[in-house]
Amino acid sequence: MIHLKIHFKAEFGLALYVSGNSKYLGLWNPKQAIRMNWTENDIWEVEVAYHEMEYKYFISQYESVQTILWESGPNRVTTNHAIDVWNYRKVCFQCLNPSNYEVYISGSPEPMGQFQKRIRMKNKQGISQYVCHLDITDSQIQYQYHFLTKSEFSSPVYKLNLEQEQSYYKDALLVYQDGLAKVKQMIFQLNKNICYGYVPQTKEDYRTLKKFNLKTIVEFCNTQEKSLLEQQHQKDDCLHMIVNLYHFKQENFTQRLLQLIQVFIQKYKFIYICNNSLSHLRKYLQVYEKLSKCQ
Repeated sequence: MIHLKIHFKAEFGLALYVSGNSKYLGLWNPKQAIRMNWTENDIWEVEVAYHEMEYKYFISQYESVQTILWESGPNRVTTNHAIDVWNYRKVCFQCLNPSNYEVYISGSPEPMGQFQKRIRMKNKQGISQYVCHLDITDSQIQYQYHFLTKSEFSSPVYKLNLEQEQSYYKDALLVYQDGLAKVKQMIFQLNKNICYGYVPQTKEDYRTLKKFNLKTIVEFCNTQEKSLLEQQHQKDDCLHMIVNLYHFKQENFTQRLLQLIQVFIQKYKFIYICNNSLSHLRKYLQVYEKLSKCQ
């Protein structure tokens, strides 16, 4: 038997029903749906014969099905069952991780730390995974992956639309990302003039940038041993400039950084800014974005 349970506080005279794609659940005909039984703590429950099934809950009058309010989101599926919550789904975040890096996830919902903390994902057979319950009606859910290798890497911030997620991993909606395996080849877009990422090292890296029309590369470094403009060279039709931020005076660092980036944009229109520490690079670009909006 499958023991279905859902937590829901219904108004007097209403009841919870379950309907699904099998004969046991009425073949999606609300008139053939099963009315669930109320128990303490507003847990509604019912047992059905064990079988593979898709199902959803709805609210209607206790005595007979008349006015119907379906829960939101895609159909549920079940394997090993737990207590459901109205309009919530168990969501499984997975990302490809063949090198078994330490991978963390953060996000806007409370179960994902509200971007205030990072949650370590479980690694298994080259895949990192995290499972939580999320409100299917929240259209503003955002999330981000964080890799810890010799340095720290964070993915772009993704927006999640649970209404569009239709595949399942076991009994959880699957959100799968397979583009994070080669972290040093990822390219991020800041605005219409700037893309950013890691420093290109190989011919293949430069070819990848050229595919995105990123032929002007500005590499930031910060070291006492190098001059302000250490070098400028051509690689595979790409102009690669290395700018040493060490020589920027601390008291006007942010203003000089803004002016420098604006000069590059005026001259080249579309640039790729890079650094081997994305955490440092993001700090520079956040300064640029903040100052640009103020002007």
